[in-house]
Amino acid sequence: MDLIARGRTNAEIARDLVISEFTVKNHVNRIFAKLAVATRGAAIARWLRTDDPPPPPTDP
Repeated sequence: MDLIARGRTNAEIARDLVISEFTVKNHVNRIFAKLAVATRGAAIARWLRTDDPPPPPTDP
């Protein structure tokens, strides 16, 4: 997920990890399924927790 968040493509990830691009695609799809997302952007937001709603205001 870190490499995805850094903007790496499947081909770049495969090259860096010395695995096939098909294997990377499978791993990415499993990550998407576990995070219940359909896009890289949504996966990054969920992973970084930026998709959480803001906390409610607190009373002083």
